[in-house]
Amino acid sequence: MTDRLSPRGVTLRSGGRAVMLGRLPLVRAGAAFRFAGRAGATFGRLVLVLLAVAGTVAATASPAAAHAGGLTATDSRSQVVAVTPALPGLEVTAIEDGARLRLRNGTTGPVTIPAGGGAATPATVAPGAEHTWIDDRATPDGRTVAAGETVPWTIVLDANGTPVTVDGVLTGETRPAAALWWAAAGLTGIALVLLARRLRRADLLLAGAGTVATLASIVHVTGSTLAVESAPIAGTFLSAAGINLLAWPLIIGGTVTALRGRAAGILAVCGGAALTAVFVLPDVTSFHRPVLPFAGPADLERILVVLALGLGAGVAVAGAGVLRDLAHKAEGKV
Repeated sequence: MTDRLSPRGVTLRSGGRAVMLGRLPLVRAGAAFRFAGRAGATFGRLVLVLLAVAGTVAATASPAAAHAGGLTATDSRSQVVAVTPALPGLEVTAIEDGARLRLRNGTTGPVTIPAGGGAATPATVAPGAEHTWIDDRATPDGRTVAAGETVPWTIVLDANGTPVTVDGVLTGETRPAAALWWAAAGLTGIALVLLARRLRRADLLLAGAGTVATLASIVHVTGSTLAVESAPIAGTFLSAAGINLLAWPLIIGGTVTALRGRAAGILAVCGGAALTAVFVLPDVTSFHRPVLPFAGPADLERILVVLALGLGAGVAVAGAGVLRDLAHKAEGKV
């Protein structure tokens, strides 16, 4: 076996065959980027299909899509205004903006909720116990109540033989300008795609945008979880996070990898961003309803949905082109 140096690198000769070693790392890098380019093209088509399907589902689904804890965005809030007669130890309150009622029985006898309020009734609450339920007579879910309109409701309880009347009211609130919030989400995604085509280091832009989408998604899920009073917080958070438990690590890990100059990082960021955008689509009901299951200002929730949806979709769509550009640049260096 002999070897010789050449401008291209080191050539090993053995048995009449020549093997070039000097540029092997660069060739491997080029092959990796070419793979990323092909993966990006496939990924881009997949993202468009996912977004189209998810958009169709969102457009045809009921406007009362469930959030954390099964709560929904509604037109009104429900509250208890009177309990007659007022028995010492008996407390009935509306929680989660009236989505559920909570009865605390501090009396010496059982309290029965008669039938008529849906599947959760009838029910009997023992002395010293607490019961939380969804009552069709009191919940704002599925009801259309105009802004400023009030709709009274009444439930009759049996407190150990004594009839107790619970009176409440649904109060309608003003709906947001849905078209403006949809436009904000769309323009966010479009602006990101256009900007990615102009920047020399669009990979860093996508990594940053994906990180912002992740943070928005985390705050959104956390706020939705804190709005739930009728279930344990840990289980509610995990349920509300859903597929984001995969998407968030993908984006964060992908961002770290992308900052090291690896195309695989951008592919991971784009995959996680696509999942984030698709998963947040049911929450666009916040663009249409005034009362939101979120522990914070309603407009903050809408901004978070705009960022998670707009940036997530924008990163996913722009990612295919960025990966192809990275592959072409790598091929030009080989």
